Amino acid sequence: MSNSVNINPVRGLLFNQRYSRDLAAVIYEGRTLSYDEFAGNVRELAASLAASGVSEGDRVVYLGLNSEMFLRTMFATWWLGGVFEPLNFRLAPREVGELLVRSAPRVMIVEPGHVPVVDAALGTLDTSGQESAEWPFETETVLIDNDPAARLNDGLEIAEHWIPLSGFVQRAEDVELGEPIETTDDSLAILMFTSGTTGKPKGVRLSHGNIFWNAFNVDSLVDTRRRDIHYAVAPLFHIGALNSFTVRALVRGNTTVVRRGFVPSQVLADIENYGVNNAFFVPAMLLSLTHDPEFKGAKLDSLRALICAGAPVPPVVISLFEAKNVPVQQAWGLTETAPFATYLPTELTYEKAGSAGMPMLYTEVQIMDPGTGEPVSEPDTRGELWVRGPNVTSGYWEDEGATAAAFTDGWFHTGDIGYRDPEGYYYIVDRLKDMIITGGENVYPAEIERVLAEHPDISDAAVVGAPDEQWGERIVAVLQPQPGHEVPSIEELRQFCSDRLARYKLPKDLVAVEEVPRNGSGKLDKVAIRQLVRG
Repeated sequence: MSNSVNINPVRGLLFNQRYSRDLAAVIYEGRTLSYDEFAGNVRELAASLAASGVSEGDRVVYLGLNSEMFLRTMFATWWLGGVFEPLNFRLAPREVGELLVRSAPRVMIVEPGHVPVVDAALGTLDTSGQESAEWPFETETVLIDNDPAARLNDGLEIAEHWIPLSGFVQRAEDVELGEPIETTDDSLAILMFTSGTTGKPKGVRLSHGNIFWNAFNVDSLVDTRRRDIHYAVAPLFHIGALNSFTVRALVRGNTTVVRRGFVPSQVLADIENYGVNNAFFVPAMLLSLTHDPEFKGAKLDSLRALICAGAPVPPVVISLFEAKNVPVQQAWGLTETAPFATYLPTELTYEKAGSAGMPMLYTEVQIMDPGTGEPVSEPDTRGELWVRGPNVTSGYWEDEGATAAAFTDGWFHTGDIGYRDPEGYYYIVDRLKDMIITGGENVYPAEIERVLAEHPDISDAAVVGAPDEQWGERIVAVLQPQPGHEVPSIEELRQFCSDRLARYKLPKDLVAVEEVPRNGSGKLDKVAIRQLVRG
């Protein structure tokens, strides 16, 4: 007799279909789907994917904005034991192509607005990253043609390789779909690419165990309840938005309101009209809500669990939501921790303002001296935060070197600098890595610096973050021109980078210098560069 437990989230979805079939599962852009309807959609797509050869371990890519189809694709993939791979919808064609080459998905499901990006990516890279006329593996490309909120543009030319979703799902008629595949702690569930400090994106392997234990962590500390109304507006391709509440919501019988994008006035109206109980935001979103003219009169007190992560929340924002009787609950984590490692509970929102909170119940956190590698036992002493627990990734996709460098005896090195106060609560103060967080998006300077180096007028380049009231940080390029050339304008620079980098990675400011500061070993002197940028 096996001691393993089947923790496939599809089991929870089918449980709710059986016992709460008429309950609203998803409300998407004004259309309500019951658990019976949504689970039926998942079953149909799973059978269609099976007809296309998707089986255990195969990757299924989704590229598009938040939607019912995003969630449907994820659960249909898990039904078959496949690996769901959501791509950042802001990526440029070259970035998409590189990720597809590395993950070799069996099927891609794409919204119409991203067809040009995929078409530009297809046929441009082979497995070695060299220019090639042909795609190096077989991937079926499916075009979503039946979502009224993601319509086909009249002038969009559809290449022959695209299969309309309306026709793709007809394959389900020829498949006798079995029960959802049994998954255990080690079964791979999500492949989520996140940029690395070298500029090369790393594929974080998130298992069904990581998802399952994060749910236990959240349930142990966060005030969420069965039949809550959950609000999904932050991009679901991020683990914070996806696994803070959304996966759990469909497993435990909540109603999820899905919005394609963040519109402050709409968000405020939705919270009041739907009586939203829980939501995940990044600080830039909360700041935008407070700046909206509708914020003053908005009724938001239905929110019991408003979690904010991605960067520290400005105190003024906490105060403005306090006046609305809504405590902003801060959390800290990474894609690799699926997502939360610490959480500050409601009752400590104001007493411990600025703190990232306590470790999650089934997660360990310790502070290590970056120089010696020894634990830091004294309170209020800074060091690197390491994390260990069943919610932590086992490593990176086909990258043994990065995996080995990130772990010591099962402890994951987060690269974040923080300290623990005398009562055991954690504070994040800086990053070992040079990562910039702008609008909740993680941006790594080396990736941008690689692109800037391709500009014919630039001899040397460095990228740093500068404080920004709206976005947390803005990206600043420090540029040294080629002899006899002039540094391009910021508009010209952004245009040059626009087909190589996602829009949120484009520099917002630039500083022209005679020589970019470097240290004795030839590495960029980021301390001197930041001082130069900030005056």
